[in-house]
Amino acid sequence: MDENKFLALFQDTLQRETPLNMDDILASLEEWDSLAAMASIALAEREFSKRLKLKELKQQKTVRDVYELFRA
Repeated sequence: MDENKFLALFQDTLQRETPLNMDDILASLEEWDSLAAMASIALAEREFSKRLKLKELKQQKTVRDVYELFRA
């Protein structure tokens, strides 16, 4: 999946109106909370066939980090 498609999916997952950037810091996003993290884990499984633990996701700092984790 390319970056632009990922950004659109991740933005939708976070229910965010403002477009995301790959370099956005997760902790600075108002929408980034435990519910968003759980929805992101579901996104990883649905779109990337990747099973993640919450602990793995919480270690990521930027949107790019999440993208790379999902693709790994």
